Amino acid sequence: MDGYDDRVLVTGASGFIGRAVVAALRQRDIPVTAVDRNPPDPSWDAGVTAITGDLADQEVCIAAFETRPRAVVHLAAMTSVLRSVDAPMKTFAENVTITQVLLELSRGSGVGSFVMASTNAVVGNVGTETITADLPLRPLTPYGGTKAACEMLLSAYSGSYGLATAALRFTNVYGPGMAHKDSFVPRMMRAALAGEGVRVYGDGLQRRDLVYIDDVVAGVLLALETQYDGRAIIGSGDSVSVMDMLEAVRAVSGAAVPAEHVDAQAGEMPAVVVDVSASAEKLGYRPTVTLKDGLARTWQYFRQQ
Repeated sequence: MDGYDDRVLVTGASGFIGRAVVAALRQRDIPVTAVDRNPPDPSWDAGVTAITGDLADQEVCIAAFETRPRAVVHLAAMTSVLRSVDAPMKTFAENVTITQVLLELSRGSGVGSFVMASTNAVVGNVGTETITADLPLRPLTPYGGTKAACEMLLSAYSGSYGLATAALRFTNVYGPGMAHKDSFVPRMMRAALAGEGVRVYGDGLQRRDLVYIDDVVAGVLLALETQYDGRAIIGSGDSVSVMDMLEAVRAVSGAAVPAEHVDAQAGEMPAVVVDVSASAEKLGYRPTVTLKDGLARTWQYFRQQ
């Protein structure tokens, strides 16, 4: 991000991805306004203006924009698919309504670039087909539906007001900083540390795309630097089976980590296979961290916790 030094507003700044984005921006001496319900990260320096509160509170949003950001990285959202099914109205309020408010405040505040964390859940279940950014939107859950709605809002604000809006569809993000998470990678890491096993849904042959946190941050910074406008998939482009992931964790940890196979959950996707070539062509995004290297770094982080 050479030459970019305007203030960036980061929502969800105390989360796993948010902390990594804030750290990367500060490494480049870019001032940050960090908004989150949770307290500020103790590592943040004087270049971070922290605002603690709920974005559903109008005063929190106004306070954030009073710092005069010129770009927004919107990471705050309800991201649990299961919780979205149980609470669709709450999911709409947290995902769509807040995004609309932030876009409107951006439009009136001189913001030039709005980058939002989206998901490949917007295209629904495509079986083993490769997911590209131009597939039709066919979400199957309130979470996927709200993110699809947000992508349409971004497109509308780009078309009507000239705001550069980027919907970055992250795959399964992993890496240092995720000790508090309950996704499969941290569950495997905790099991390896404790000498325990993990539960695997079905036969474990379902494939997933895991992308290392540094590659995700690089994608966000590229979108800011280029004022990217449109959709892009931010993943590794190299899907592996759940059992292959487990074998890789065994290799980096030296632990047995036995698998307990249990019945697959309803709606379990058979595969998430993404094509990141369009992201490379349009955004300049190229993942650099292999699964083996990324898991090795993640294992070292968990050992130090």
